[in-house]
Amino acid sequence: MIGSKLFKAINWNTVLSADLIEKLLSVAQLKTQLTSSTMDGSRIAHQGASFIVAGTVTICLQTPNLKTVNNMVMGKGDWFGNYDSRNSLYTPFFITEIDAVTLIHFSNFDLHRLAQDNLEIYKWFHSLSLESKEKWLQSQLMMSENKLKRVVYLLLELAAHIPLIRGETPKIALSQQQISQITGISRQRVNEVIKQLEKEKLVEIKRSCIYLTNLTGLGRVLDQVDLSIRDPRLMITH
Repeated sequence: MIGSKLFKAINWNTVLSADLIEKLLSVAQLKTQLTSSTMDGSRIAHQGASFIVAGTVTICLQTPNLKTVNNMVMGKGDWFGNYDSRNSLYTPFFITEIDAVTLIHFSNFDLHRLAQDNLEIYKWFHSLSLESKEKWLQSQLMMSENKLKRVVYLLLELAAHIPLIRGETPKIALSQQQISQITGISRQRVNEVIKQLEKEKLVEIKRSCIYLTNLTGLGRVLDQVDLSIRDPRLMITH
């Protein structure tokens, strides 16, 4: 059971009965200070639903040969997970923590136990499946773009999810190796893109962080990209 403050922070995405909410809260688990081994290929990604109270992560879909074919950024107020327990051995997702996250997690064991007595829970499952649809579809469109635009899109999606402080240059604690893993672009090609962005004074690499020195200029890189489903540039608060 979680405290009242965390309870008020949860957005259920649909109208649920007080009875179901009470039962869900009775099995809610607070997760903090998550390690890499806990996040990657874990129950967090594949065996339950998680609500992000604070922090930012990327969630990537991989083929069996570990090639990334899709990715999306999730932040405060978002849900992620897999509540279909029929194929628990299939674990295609991996998670990269960008900013330290605090999660409220609901395990599949508890969710499906509750579903036996309350079919309303499937209404909630349906609402969760719709919540991330926009991000997944736009991300799939981006996979057909060149490496420069794919990297810039990732940086702008992250900028749309992190708090920006007026007067300070936005920064993201993200290594080039992590960008490679998230986007599926080789480490060498990512390095080429970052060097190009540095040369154009759009980003600056300093102390293991990427500083987004020119958000407007980065946005222009995507001017000819189809962002009809989701445009992160519209969600960045300057």
